[in-house]
Amino acid sequence: MKTTTLNIEETTLERVDGLAKRLNRPRSWVINQAIDRFLDYEEWFAKEVHEGLNEVKRDDLASRDEVAETFRKWGIDAP
Repeated sequence: MKTTTLNIEETTLERVDGLAKRLNRPRSWVINQAIDRFLDYEEWFAKEVHEGLNEVKRDDLASRDEVAETFRKWGIDAP
């Protein structure tokens, strides 16, 4: 594990410390968990956007009728 230094807003650090205390974990564990969850989401999101843009480039999109049919399956009347 490597050490790094960063500036954190005081109120954010208070929240981190409060959660660490409630979970009986060190501050560094809470921060690492938060970073891992953020990175997991952001990496997933960037991948999905990239794949979606590639679908647009390939003109691989659902038709209006396909979209309406899917909404009907969910009980939504889409024009």
